[in-house]
Amino acid sequence: MKTFYTIFALMMAGLLVSCGGMGGYGDQGPGGWGPMMHSGFGFGGMFMWILLVIVIGVVAYFIIQNIRAKTTGGATQETPLDILKKRYAKGEISKEDFDRMKRDLET
Repeated sequence: MKTFYTIFALMMAGLLVSCGGMGGYGDQGPGGWGPMMHSGFGFGGMFMWILLVIVIGVVAYFIIQNIRAKTTGGATQETPLDILKKRYAKGEISKEDFDRMKRDLET
């Protein structure tokens, strides 16, 4: 999962750089308005910002799902019979003990 987050962080960094545009400040300099649609916010720039918002939403979804899985215990609750079967499979208890405990659980 750590590799997944690292790859996403690198992708986000590249996306952020590409969304910023390559242009300078146009003819007006940094304080002027200049040709606004030619400084990285044209069709391609708007598409990249929409893509950035989608990627942020997907990352947020995965983070929330990961947090939910940790708070709910991640796995489903095991029944006593499941635990008994695992103990028998591991060899912790004998067949007679397994049958006796299983009968006790069923009653």
